[in-house]
Amino acid sequence: MPSPGKLVFMTSAAAPRPGRPPDPDIEPRVLDATLHIYAEVGWAGFTMDAVARRARVGKAALYRRWKSKEKLIVAALASLTTPVMAESTGSLREDLLAMAIRTLKAQQSRDGLVGIRAQIEAKFYPELFGQAMEDLGRQWRTIFRNLVLLAIERGEIPKGTSPALVLDAVNGILVNHVLSTPLDKMPALVEDAPRYAETVVDFVLSSIGYRGGANRPA
Repeated sequence: MPSPGKLVFMTSAAAPRPGRPPDPDIEPRVLDATLHIYAEVGWAGFTMDAVARRARVGKAALYRRWKSKEKLIVAALASLTTPVMAESTGSLREDLLAMAIRTLKAQQSRDGLVGIRAQIEAKFYPELFGQAMEDLGRQWRTIFRNLVLLAIERGEIPKGTSPALVLDAVNGILVNHVLSTPLDKMPALVEDAPRYAETVVDFVLSSIGYRGGANRPA
C-alpha cells in the first residue's frame, strides 16, 4: 500500500490488439487440399493433419470451420464440379461420344480419382459419401435422360429405350476400362480416348437399335 502523500501513477491496460483478419482464401485452399489427399490415400489414410500441412493452415483454423474430418470430406465432395453438358448436337451418337471422351480423360484427373474412390466407399460409408454421390449421379442421370428422350423424338432410337440402361452400358464399360488399366498405361488411355469412346458408343448404340441419319455407325 502506498504511503500517505506519495503520488502513484496508474497506467491503463493496453488496448487489445486486433486479431488476424480471416483469410478469405482458406476455404477453397482447404477443400482443394482435401480432395488431393483423398484422391491419393482414400478415406482410410485421410487425416486433418495432412490437410493442414497441404493447405498450409493451422489446425485450429481448420477445426473452427470443420469440426471433424467427416464434416470436411462431406464439404469437399459437395464442392466437386457439377457436370456440364452443352446443348445436344442433334445426334445421339455425337452427344455420347463427347461425354465418353470427357469421362475417359477425366479419370486421370484428381476429381476423376476422387469420384471413383467415393463411389466405392459410399457402399461402406453411406453416411459420408452417399449423399454427395447421389447428388452427382442424379445430375448425370438427368443429362442422359434428356439426351435419350431427344433422340427418341428425332427417331434415332426406338420408343421406350431406357435412359438408365444407356447410361449403365456406356459408363459401366468406361469405368471398368479405367479400373483395369495399370497406372503406367493411363497416359496412353487418355491419348486413345477418342478411338475407344467411339468403339464403346457404337457398340452400345447398335445394341439398342440406333438408326441415326448421316452419323449412323457402319
